[in-house]
Order: sequence, then structure tokens, then C-alpha cells
Amino acid sequence: MNNTNNRAVCRRMLCLLAAFAASVVSQAQTTTAAPAEDKSKGDVLKLSPFIVESESENGYRTEQTLVGSRTAKSVMDLPGSVSIINQQQSTDLNAVEVHEVLQFGVAGVTQNQTINDDVNIRGFRTTFSLRDGVTKTSFKRNPMFDVDRIEVIKGPGAMLLGNNSFLGGGVNFVTRQPSHQKSGEVNVTVGENSYVRLAANATGPLFEGKGLTVDYRVTVGGLTADKDKEIENEDQKFIGGAVTAYLGENTRVLLNAYFMQDNGYFYWEDFLDYNSTLGTAAAPMNAVLNQYSTKSFSPGRSKDAFWDNQDVFLNLTFLTKLTDNANLRLAYFYSDLVDRRRIVRGITITADNHTLLRQDIPVNIDNYTHNFQADYNHKLAKTYFTLDSTLGADGSSQYSRQDQSVNTGIPSLDTANPNLAADDAYFSVPRPGAGLANTSQQISRPQSLSYYFQENLSLLKDRLVLVGGLRWFHPSGTDKNNLTGVVTDRPSNRIKTHKYGIVARPIPAVSVYYTDSQNVFPQSGRTDRFAGNDQLGAPLSDQEGKMKEYGLKVDHKFNDKFSVYGSWAHYDMSLTHVRTFGVLPEGNPPGSIGIVESAADMAQGWELEYGLRYAASNGELNLVGTYADGESQIAADPNQMAVDFVPRKTSLMARYAWKSGPLSGFMIGATYFDQSKKRNANWWIDFPATYNVFSRYAWGKHWSVQLNLNNITDERYIVAIAANGLVQTEDGFDSKLAIKYTW
Repeated sequence: MNNTNNRAVCRRMLCLLAAFAASVVSQAQTTTAAPAEDKSKGDVLKLSPFIVESESENGYRTEQTLVGSRTAKSVMDLPGSVSIINQQQSTDLNAVEVHEVLQFGVAGVTQNQTINDDVNIRGFRTTFSLRDGVTKTSFKRNPMFDVDRIEVIKGPGAMLLGNNSFLGGGVNFVTRQPSHQKSGEVNVTVGENSYVRLAANATGPLFEGKGLTVDYRVTVGGLTADKDKEIENEDQKFIGGAVTAYLGENTRVLLNAYFMQDNGYFYWEDFLDYNSTLGTAAAPMNAVLNQYSTKSFSPGRSKDAFWDNQDVFLNLTFLTKLTDNANLRLAYFYSDLVDRRRIVRGITITADNHTLLRQDIPVNIDNYTHNFQADYNHKLAKTYFTLDSTLGADGSSQYSRQDQSVNTGIPSLDTANPNLAADDAYFSVPRPGAGLANTSQQISRPQSLSYYFQENLSLLKDRLVLVGGLRWFHPSGTDKNNLTGVVTDRPSNRIKTHKYGIVARPIPAVSVYYTDSQNVFPQSGRTDRFAGNDQLGAPLSDQEGKMKEYGLKVDHKFNDKFSVYGSWAHYDMSLTHVRTFGVLPEGNPPGSIGIVESAADMAQGWELEYGLRYAASNGELNLVGTYADGESQIAADPNQMAVDFVPRKTSLMARYAWKSGPLSGFMIGATYFDQSKKRNANWWIDFPATYNVFSRYAWGKHWSVQLNLNNITDERYIVAIAANGLVQTEDGFDSKLAIKYTW
């Protein structure tokens, strides 16, 4: 489909969507209203199925989610793996970034990098996260000052998320909602290296009158800290808020927004021992940090490097109850990212094992996105079945410009005797991207329109649920080389994706499920035929991201004191038609290497997530644990593990809180985390077991103090490697003391 036809399709879909929305809103205005709940008591207006009920949380357990089906569902009723980290877990961990919480309570998800939210889910990389269900671009860690909980959906997410790029799964940040109950908190955390973090949230009623009630939330935050490495620092400022307006008894409008400024600098600062870097992809070596790559080593000076980042996010959502059985949701999202950097980094450690070759990289990035979502839900309840139908559309329009230069003239550094005085002369001269024009300038304008339907058919008094959904994508857009002026059209093939599943609940406390889901990734170009890079072979086929999964879920309350919950899942995932290099089928001479399509990258395995809550006479125990075990193969060589795939991961988190007796108000907990080694290009990266402990004491009605001791065995280890002179590490022991005032 060419761009002209695609734009015509988009216009028709938008016109149909507008007409549909107008008709259903008109219907809503003529519908007899149901009695409203008494919001003066702090109750949330329940506009099912698009609102998750907060009372579904209990300790570390959360029952409901939106991310698994686009409507509020019990986790037990979803045909697939959805993991939720609620606010109680985040508070106990005093978490300020997503990696600190994904280690616990979520199986099959591991960390790819330290500087952003890049994760690996079941062997496939997920570079971007979601916020309130929409994809959000960020090159640093997403803010958590106003986050209520974090949801992880595993497997191809095109059908549910409206974005065809999520293959392994997606991580969704859910923001706090305004409450009619006046409350708030101020939390101040201090730590080593002048670390200070402030997070304050306040919520309550703003206006209450006949036919209109307005609630608000305001969030402010900030973070400042030095680092052991002179080049690094933390510098964050955050302000956000939300307003919810209840219009009559059946309609709600939510406006949620924030502004985040992050001028902290942290990058790939470490380097390897040269003798550990001589492996190959087929025979990787164990990666070892160089003896001169210490906790305080810096490849440059703070006065020569910067990374300034401004992030704006806005969400406007309209919900209305059309009839007793029909609901409508319309949502608009806007995000704006301005990213300015001058990165000073190492790239190669030479054979003498102490000379570090460096690069100077100025980067300018501008990225803004408009997204809309529309969902209509109808429930048909009969004696012998219930049919829950949802249909809708998603659209996105993005502008992204990246100007970059990679300057290699910066003097090399003797890491055995570091002396950066020679940098003065280098940085005093204008360089490409820093005083002179950048050497590369790219502008992308991707667009996408998609529409979907999903059916949930419940039989036998909800003991058997059949789920099926299809989504069609119409991608379009352009890429422009801003230096040459060459504009290239993006692939615009119409794409169909699906998700099917079945859930059976033989007893209320147990469900078993099976699911089949798919993404589709168009590829441009051709394979080679006679010689490398002749591109005379067959056109590259569309890739399919496939997953088949079956599993078991348990959520059982034995009595008022003891309950258990958890899930076990077995998955089989693949990415077909992988473009790689191999022996050409008609090579001339025989054995010629060129572009070919190999069968598939694959990952298979099983995961266990479990939790329990036990209420004793004087307090309460909460525990969550995970275990994942799997294997993977890449298309280029079935004997090789996929990059960054972690075969085994184990975690455990537990706490006990006293509610009466001499220790009333006191809580103590601990965590354990370990994962097996992973392959990163030509290296094996091994992860040591790490342990955290935390404790909190609350007194009176308002005050509490919390201590978090992280990585108590002081393990400094490698997380990611881009080159032997370009490495990310975790720095070992860390302590935080937090004081909180609530009302």
C-alpha cells in the first residue's frame, strides 16, 4: 500500500471513529443514569471496565490489571502472564528506578543496562517502556515520583498494547490517581555522596457541587547527588499532577501531566581486562574488569561532559457509561523529549592493557509524539453465557530528530597513571557537533493507525473463558537524511496480528490457561544470490514474533490469616525470518557468504512466581518469590545463546510488620537475587548473588523512618558491555535513610 492510499485509509478511519464517538456520546446523553456512589466517603466512581479497583491490593498481592486486556480484569482470568509490582513493594524497597523492583516479583525479566529502562524479557529486548498504557520514548530512566505500580505483560503485545514493536513483552508505569479522600506524604531520603531525594504527593477534593465533583493530585520531586566517579552526578527536578472531574453520575474526565528535568550524567564508564576480551561469538570469554577500572575511575572530566534531558508527558482521558452494559473510553497522550549531550567515553582498551582510546560524542535529540486511543466495551449477559466485547483504535504520529557526531581526536588516556590535563587543548577547539555542524542529521516521522476487536466469552458460570482478538496496523511515515535531503518512505504494508486464549477455572482458587499471540515486523530489502551484497535474491519476508504459552494460576485464601497466590507458566517464543549472514545457496565460488534469511531466533522455558500473606497475632508476614529457567538459540547458529538471555533467575523478598505488642510499628525485611551468566557479544557476563535488607519504624499517626541497605556483600559487577572499553557496572554497597510524614 503506498503512502497516498495509506493516508486515505487513515482519514477514513479517523472520520469513522469521530462519527462513532459522536453517536455513542449522544446515546450516553439519553441514557437513564444509575445512582452514583457517595464520593464524600472517598469511594471511587466505578466505571467498569476501564478502572482498576484499588481495594484489589493486599500486601504484595494485586488482583486486577488493565494491561492484560485493555479492560479491567482479574489476573486469574487472563490467558497469559502479567506480573504486578504494587506501591507497597516499591515503598519497602525505596525504589527510585524500575530495575530495583523488577528483580523481585517478576520472573523472566532481566536488566540490559543501568542508564535507562532497557530490559530483556524471555530472551527478547524491550528498549522502551509504557506509561499508562502508551509507549513512551526515554533515553534515561523513567521517573517514579508519581508511579502507583508497575505492570509487566510478557509475550508479543501488539494486539493489546497497540504497538507492534513489543515482542518479549512490555513494562507499564501506572501513575497515581487523584482521590476524594484528602491525604498526602512527604518522603526525604539521604545517602552517601551527598545523596538527597525528595518525593511529595498530595491528593484530595478540589470542588464538589451539583453534577460536578473534582479531585486533584500534586506531585513534586527532586534528586541531587555526587558519585564516586568524578564525571558522574545526579540532578533531577519533577513536578506533576492530575485532576479528575466527575461529570454527573456516569462520566469521568482525567487530566494527568508532568514535567521532568534530568541533568544528571551517568554513562558507560568502565573497561575490561584486555586478556578477557579475546573470545569470539562462538567461544565467548568471561568478562573481567580491568584492574584500573576502579569504582572512582572516570574516562573524562565533568566540566567537559553533560547530559541534559527535559521530558514532558500529558494524558487526557474521557470515560463514560453509555448504558448499563456499554462503556466508552477516549484518550489522548502527548510526550515531548529534548535531549542534549556531550558524551566523553572510552571505546577500546589496547593490547598493553592500560591505554584507553576515547571518543567525544555531541548529540542533540528532539522527540515528540501524539497518541490517541479509543475503546468501546459492551457486555451481553445471558443465562448460560456472558459475552464481553471490546473494539477500538489506536493512532500515533511521531517526530524524531537526532544530530550526532563521533569525534575520535580526543587524546588517549593512560589509565595506569590518569592525567586529563591534555584535554584542555582538545576541548578549547570547536568540534563537529560542538561549535561546528554535526556529521549526521536524521529526521524520522513514523505514523501508525491500528484498529482491533477482542471477544471474551464466559461459559459455565465463568468457569470457562474463551478469548480472541485481532488487530490491524497501517504503518506509514518517512525518514530523512537532513544533510543530503534524501527522503525515504517507511514500509506501509497492512499488518494483522492476533491473540487467542482459553482460561478454565475448575475451582475459584485455580485457573489454567493457554494462549497464542503474534506480532508482525515488515522487512525491506533482498537476500543475496551469487555474491555478498549483490541483493539479487528473494525479497526479505515479514518477520513474525510468535508465542505459545500455557500455565497455572492460584489465588487462595485459606482463612482470614493465611492466603497464597502465584503462577507457573511454560512459554515457547520465536522470531522468524531473521536477516543474517550465511552461505549463499548459489554461491560462486562455493561457500560464498552473504545476506540470507535463517529460520528463527527462539527461546523456551518456564517461570514460577509465588507469594503468601500470613497474619499472626501481633503482625503480618508478606513474601514474594520467583524462579525462571529457560534456553535460547539464535538463527545464525543454533548452538549459540541469544545475546542478553539469562537462562536462570531466582529472587525472594519478604518482610514482617508488627502491628501490636512492644514492637508495634516496626517492620523488617530482606531480599535475595541471583541470575546465571549471560552472553554479550564475545563475552560471558556473570552475576553474583546479592542481598538487601530493609527496616522501617512508624510512630504516632504521621511519622516513619526507613533504612535500606542494598547489596550488603558489596559486589561490584558488570551489567552490560558495548566494547572492551565501554562497560556498565553496578557499584556495590549502597545505603539509604528515609524519613516520611503522612497525613
